[in-house]
Amino acid sequence: MNTMLRSALLMSAASASLLAAPSIAQAQTAGEATVDVGEIVVTGSRIRRDTFSSPQPLAVVSAEAIREQGQVSLGDLLLDQPVINPATNSQNSSGTLFLAGQTRADIRGLGPTRTLVLMDNRRLPFSDASSPAVDLNTIPSLMVERIETIAGGVSAVYGSEAIAGVVNFIMKKEQDGLELDIQGGVTQEGDGEEYRAGFNWGSKFFDDKLNILIGGEVASQDTIMQRDRSFGNPGIRRDTRVTPQPIIPASRANTSPFATFQLIGGALGTARSVTLDARNPTNVVRLSAACSTATVQPDCQDPALFYSGPAYNTLQGKSNRQVIRGYADYKITDTWKAFVDLSYLHGSGYGIFQPAFSSAAGGGTMPVVLRGDNAYLNGAGATAAALRAEWLAAGKTFTQGSTAQVGKFWQEFGGRDVKAEREQVKYTGGIEGKFQTFGRDVSMDSYVQYSEVTGTTISFNVPNVARVQQATDAVLLNGAVVCRDAAARAAGCTPWDLVNGASREAILWTNGVASSDQKLSQTVAGINFATDLFDLPAGPVGVAFGGEYRKEKSQFVQDALSASGALFFNAIGTRQGEYDVREAYAEVRIPLLKDVPFAEELTVEAAGRVSDYSTIGGTDQWRVNVTWAPVKDVRFRATESTAVRAPNIVELFAPQGRNFTTTALDPCDSANFRAATAAQQAARRVTCAAAIPGYNPTTFVSNIGTGRPSLALLQGGNPDLGAEKAHTFQYGVVINPRWVPNLQISADFFKYNITDQVGSIPINTLLGALCYDDASRPIEQNQFCQQIRRDRTGATTGGLQGGIFEVVLVQQNVASVKVEGWDYSVSYGFQTEDLFGKDYGSIAMRVDATWMYQWALQGLPTQAYTQFANTITNATPEWKGNASLRWTYDKFSFTWSTLYFGSMIANQAQQAGVIDPFKTGDYFRHDIRATYRLNDDIRLRAGVVNAFNKKPPQLPETFAGTGTGSSQYDNAGRFFFVGANMEF
Repeated sequence: MNTMLRSALLMSAASASLLAAPSIAQAQTAGEATVDVGEIVVTGSRIRRDTFSSPQPLAVVSAEAIREQGQVSLGDLLLDQPVINPATNSQNSSGTLFLAGQTRADIRGLGPTRTLVLMDNRRLPFSDASSPAVDLNTIPSLMVERIETIAGGVSAVYGSEAIAGVVNFIMKKEQDGLELDIQGGVTQEGDGEEYRAGFNWGSKFFDDKLNILIGGEVASQDTIMQRDRSFGNPGIRRDTRVTPQPIIPASRANTSPFATFQLIGGALGTARSVTLDARNPTNVVRLSAACSTATVQPDCQDPALFYSGPAYNTLQGKSNRQVIRGYADYKITDTWKAFVDLSYLHGSGYGIFQPAFSSAAGGGTMPVVLRGDNAYLNGAGATAAALRAEWLAAGKTFTQGSTAQVGKFWQEFGGRDVKAEREQVKYTGGIEGKFQTFGRDVSMDSYVQYSEVTGTTISFNVPNVARVQQATDAVLLNGAVVCRDAAARAAGCTPWDLVNGASREAILWTNGVASSDQKLSQTVAGINFATDLFDLPAGPVGVAFGGEYRKEKSQFVQDALSASGALFFNAIGTRQGEYDVREAYAEVRIPLLKDVPFAEELTVEAAGRVSDYSTIGGTDQWRVNVTWAPVKDVRFRATESTAVRAPNIVELFAPQGRNFTTTALDPCDSANFRAATAAQQAARRVTCAAAIPGYNPTTFVSNIGTGRPSLALLQGGNPDLGAEKAHTFQYGVVINPRWVPNLQISADFFKYNITDQVGSIPINTLLGALCYDDASRPIEQNQFCQQIRRDRTGATTGGLQGGIFEVVLVQQNVASVKVEGWDYSVSYGFQTEDLFGKDYGSIAMRVDATWMYQWALQGLPTQAYTQFANTITNATPEWKGNASLRWTYDKFSFTWSTLYFGSMIANQAQQAGVIDPFKTGDYFRHDIRATYRLNDDIRLRAGVVNAFNKKPPQLPETFAGTGTGSSQYDNAGRFFFVGANMEF
């Protein structure tokens, strides 16, 4: 044990590297003279034990590491762990309607809803009614003592949501005096400013019976726009017209901030467009053939148009938060105490969206037409005269029935920016202590916790679709320009001049605001017991058992106008529901052998949990662990478990509503047809021909796809959902060779088999494997093809016969996932005096890596699995690693860390040779951090994140902006930070 303790002290100096799956818990602080290894509750088990006997790989981030990282968001900090995949975070939450400013944890890429987040082994409430999961920004980072992460099924110990694993925040409970901490940072471009300021104050009263701790923090992150990074402005895209599809400069949008008019037809290759020159709106410019099509073409580069992506996309969103927490406990007796834990959060996030738009191809969310008798088209001015000349050249007349589709970014309204505000309160109270029964000490803790989250989301500059259509249909009546619609005139309609620019009154009449209110509450009551039943020759048999009651309630209410679908916004309406669950669990630890030949230790552990949900009924889950150390240097560990996840309120009770996606690929599109296998092509010749009049696989260009209008989805919940089920395995070895003091090596195999996974069918799985790649039956007899709605006449898809205008997706227990790989850790540390005979301080080195060679999704039972490991699509590199080197000497420490992602496939739907480049290439990010202890009370720190200013791989799939590109890579660039910690 002495060797392990010394190793723990050395390795704690490397804890700032945030590495996953260490074989011991690194909860100590570098430089401490003593270490408390008394019995505690280690994440993954409720049996009390010391920190070195965890039966599963356990990653620990210390309080010192949290401060030194330079991150203001705990979620962004955890992203450096190889077991954590990117989810909602600072790089992409700005592109969401309701989650702006949140960060979430996602273990193994299985989703934040399958990663259970705890605080002191107790559940935290969901942070949003639109997408239930825990926002890590609700936790005051300065009050965190350590973060423990276990990747693996632990539902038997903690219950639902723990399929992927657990992130447990162990909070500080006491402090002597005042602690202040401040930190600020900025990118080398002078943007993306971040700051955090926090405090902790604690003291004891009444002969140390009453212990009080109060702390809080304020934090903020500022915006980074894509246009402010050279790699993202104007950006790049793939040339989908050729094989292979090389990367070329981004195309300009074939709509302008002013207006683009589709003068002839709507079919590709026959259209002609003119636009008001964005540089000089008094000019009318005839666009090239590439820019006159219904969708953006790769060589659409007319100077009259503009690059829409960099103009509106963000690489980091804007957010701020204020958190305060109070904790107090009172010693009732020497063995019993009562405690309260109270917290309050106010958080704001800002989503930044492009202005509303209309497509020159027609259709879409807000189709607008210019009619031949429009008063402004026939009015005075050079612009109107030039447009009339083009109108006549196109064979049109100045009558009501002669029309042209209008393509336009409606920048007069401004960006459709979203402000999301949330307040969260959490009240926890309980009693814990020890008592004796049958001569045995029994530890007991009980608690009641109530949490409430309220929030408002306001989306600005959201046009009223009908009013825009009414205002732009302006005619001359009795010598005055008015709106054609008499009812609209009576309601105050002000005509909109599409030719010369809108008046302020027209903008105000057509503009709108969308809002939503949400409220969530969680009530939890639990009681836990732990004791040693009796002694075996190898040690005491430990048990833990207890029960928990939990009730979840959620309500989401959209304003009436938005819910009606009248605005340029997702119509969701009202969603509400509740459920409760009663659970009981038991856990036992049996030491079979100890200190005998070939068994320095042999221990078996088992846990089981039964639950009764008001929605899905009864569930059960179990876990078995075996630990065997044949010699002191080697310890084997194995875990097998089952887990469940009950469907949440959104999945159960969400009403069906309209949503949109830009990721859908039409299998019948000529480019996607070329990229398909021979078997897929054979099927599509039959199925696509049945769905699309006159289908030609070499010429059909769909209305959806990269750079084209979004696809409408009809989505919603399902109250008949059942539980997700998982069967997980972990087998590993830990090596601590006595002949190399302080060297630790661990390797752990993991495997997840998840069935009945809740979710809508992946859109491209539905379009491809389940419909158009299945020619075994006519499409009218294929239930999945019936969910794909094509316009055979082209009336709603801009004249494109066979275009897709809507896909129906609802929540179902349909999917299965298989995940498999290995976690590796190597750590080594030494005192330079031991090696060189002179004290130059201590050196600590560590490498952690995850090799996840399988992450496969089965969209439906009996369907083939699609491999997403090593793809940008799922942001899952096959290899992810983190290495660190830390030197500590006297009052100074210096850390160099490297984050590594292996090369990933750009698009798993394509094949090498079809797109070029096909892979991202290996990616390394280097960070430098230093700390200096000025005196016993003041520590200074500084660092450079992404010291070499490493840019994302130069592929369109990796940096297209928040919400559309992968948030795996750092988009901000070189980032400098400084901070100070003071104690009084």
